[in-house]
Amino acid sequence: MRNSFLQEGAGRRGRMLALAAAAVATAALGVSMVGGGTVDRPAPPGGGLAEQLGALRGANDLVRAGRADVGRDPALYPTAYGRREAALPTGHRPGEPVPGIRPDALADLVRSEILDTPAWRAHYVCLALAGPEEPEGPDAAGAAGAATILERAGIRREAESEALAYLRAPDKEDDALTSLATRAAFLQVLTCLGHADEMPRTALARLVADTARTAEPLPVLYAVEALRAVGVRAPATRALRGSDELMTAGCGGSDPIQRAASALLRGQLTRQTRACLLPSLRDSDTQTRWVVRRALTIGAARSSEALPAPVGSIRPDGLVAKSPAQLGTLTATYNAARALTAAAQQKHAPDWLKKRLKQLGSDPGLDPSDRALLAMTCHRLTLACGPQADKSAKEAAGLKVPGRLTTENQHGWYGAMAARAEFGLGCPRTSVELPEGKGEVDRLSSRSLRIAVVLADAGCEAQAKQLTRGVDLVARARQALRTGDLLTASDLVQAALACDRDVPQSLWDEIPGLLKRYRDASHPDLYAPSPGGAASADATRAAYYLLA
Repeated sequence: MRNSFLQEGAGRRGRMLALAAAAVATAALGVSMVGGGTVDRPAPPGGGLAEQLGALRGANDLVRAGRADVGRDPALYPTAYGRREAALPTGHRPGEPVPGIRPDALADLVRSEILDTPAWRAHYVCLALAGPEEPEGPDAAGAAGAATILERAGIRREAESEALAYLRAPDKEDDALTSLATRAAFLQVLTCLGHADEMPRTALARLVADTARTAEPLPVLYAVEALRAVGVRAPATRALRGSDELMTAGCGGSDPIQRAASALLRGQLTRQTRACLLPSLRDSDTQTRWVVRRALTIGAARSSEALPAPVGSIRPDGLVAKSPAQLGTLTATYNAARALTAAAQQKHAPDWLKKRLKQLGSDPGLDPSDRALLAMTCHRLTLACGPQADKSAKEAAGLKVPGRLTTENQHGWYGAMAARAEFGLGCPRTSVELPEGKGEVDRLSSRSLRIAVVLADAGCEAQAKQLTRGVDLVARARQALRTGDLLTASDLVQAALACDRDVPQSLWDEIPGLLKRYRDASHPDLYAPSPGGAASADATRAAYYLLA
């Protein structure tokens, strides 16, 4: 649910070098059409790209966002669930005391994690400060602490506004499961911060109804608990229907976290389910471990079997580091596929990656929010991935792009535009208005540039030209490369190409030399976002878009 199109542009198509359709021809001919003229260009490098993607291979056989070891730095998500897991009992023994959180450290972390929205950051803070016997959220002391932390981080008011706005009018672009899980989380935020009484009765009634009609146990569990905290009973009608069969099925027939959530909804733990859940106490995901351990403690007072101690650890400041398992994501995998295409290496995609994509494409339990990215990746690699990818490719034509881009709908807008660009569905009816700036730099911020590029990708060239009018894209691209910002430089060049700007031969001649500083020291066919850094999938995509 937490994957976002906001951190990447859509596939370059059409007039932007026709990368999706003509990368091979471009490499063979060594020419590019720029501003209506033909200029000589060297054949792009990247012969070792497919092999070197192994350096970005995640433990789940998807591509990781970056090669850097992220296991040492703290993050809100593992802090929230890791602390809750650590506080749970290990069978008949009570859990170990959990180190207190240092408020300034948590506030600093909240400020720094800008990829999550304010309401989601508030959700994690409230979870982190709740006790083991408080699945619905923290007690009064914890809630007061959460409010203080969010105030100190400067996002409390934004978090409250975002949560209340979504609960009143959920994003129509979100699928049913994402919507239910988000509303449950945001209701918990309002309860934690003392604003649950502002929730309209109609919104509560809608949440109760959606909870009853949803089959997946995990979002239903969260919704039931969030509603219980405000004194509303929500029946888990559909999720509990057929749960007897789930609780006695073999271990391979269900996702452990869904099985654990079903057990918690039932308040019963069968021997079969216990046996199936025990291995997941070593899962790399802290949320999975927390929900599984909760389920395994059902009836703990009557059990003589102690559970293994939690595998995670809490730092002295009370925060929890990211998992060292280094899992890949479909967003990073899509970026890698785009890099392979730009380097004319798509036919040489690693076998481990193709195998994993086909496994996901045949998985009926694949999260609907992941299907679109899977289909886009498989389409980019011209790979037959299976029924789930095929289904999403067909659904792409029906994706509705919001009629007007706003801050509230930008996630759905980007996702729909990226899908339309990848599948060549043409420019939809949508309007974009950017804040007027005082100067050239203000008029085209990084966010505005990404909007212009995705518009061009989707065939909305007139709007892209309007947004970039008066901005010297080429000069800014050259400056970005020299000052250490590969991602911005690549987007600026793509925007210039899409808007029929004259990209001089001198820049193409300079690009290979300027990019040398961005090469990963150990894997020279991979690129880093800034000179001397570790390779990332997005930076590698950006580099090959410049070199194609």
